[in-house]
Amino acid sequence: MSLGSVFVGTAFAWWNARQFDLGLFFLTLIGASFFHFACNVANDYFDYKSGTDAANIYAVAPFSGGSRMVLDGFVKPREALAISIVFAVLGSAIGLYLNAVSAGNVILLIGVAALLLVYGYNGPPLKLVNLGIGEIGIFLAWGPLMVLGAYYVQAQSFSSFWPLIAALPPGILTTLVLVINEFADAEADRTVGRKTWTILFGFKKTLYVYLALALCCYVVILAGILFGGWPVWSLLVLVTLPLLFMAFQIAMKNIGNWTAFLPAVKTTILINFVFLVILSVSLVI
Repeated sequence: MSLGSVFVGTAFAWWNARQFDLGLFFLTLIGASFFHFACNVANDYFDYKSGTDAANIYAVAPFSGGSRMVLDGFVKPREALAISIVFAVLGSAIGLYLNAVSAGNVILLIGVAALLLVYGYNGPPLKLVNLGIGEIGIFLAWGPLMVLGAYYVQAQSFSSFWPLIAALPPGILTTLVLVINEFADAEADRTVGRKTWTILFGFKKTLYVYLALALCCYVVILAGILFGGWPVWSLLVLVTLPLLFMAFQIAMKNIGNWTAFLPAVKTTILINFVFLVILSVSLVI
């Protein structure tokens, strides 16, 4: 997912500003991945501390219920937190370098916001997931923050609002990966005070939200082509549309049967990857 967001931001910088530096691209990719690692390990730590993983008897590994490495004793809680911090420090170091070689402090501001979301999604004092806005945090992290950061590293300026529009599909699609994974976790999440969309809206309404948001990604592409001059090759993302309806139907049919529900999770991840790769490639050919 981090690959897709960085690819889109970098590809859009090439299409929009004809700017590309291979070294800066790899540094951005590595830095974003470090933050992603830090986030995942921090979530394992905070899930262990809150008891949600221990309460989750419906986890379908490796897609829901966390990695359970802390819960199963593979890594001690303090070790997990230390690993997360190490990755956050490494990602921050790369971010500070990118900020130093970029105009202004845009990358610094993006990095600070990213760190807040890395530890604020599931950790104190923010605990966004307990406020019902965890999904919004994920959208911001993998959408506007990561995509615009990758774009700015290359282009060094925002000449229009179109880079922000291009950031919407990666943010939405990554959020949908989170949402579809929340279904099997809902009962355990409820016991520890979480307010995920599946808990707030119920299973069926959340699936309709899932479908509506996914369709918005295709609308964004059409709008970009019609009004922003995006390459018509971007329409090839439509090849993922049948996968979307397949995932929706599988999920709707198998609510409560989480093993049978699993193909909907895998298909959502596939849609995320294929959609963003096609969009990125269309912007550079």
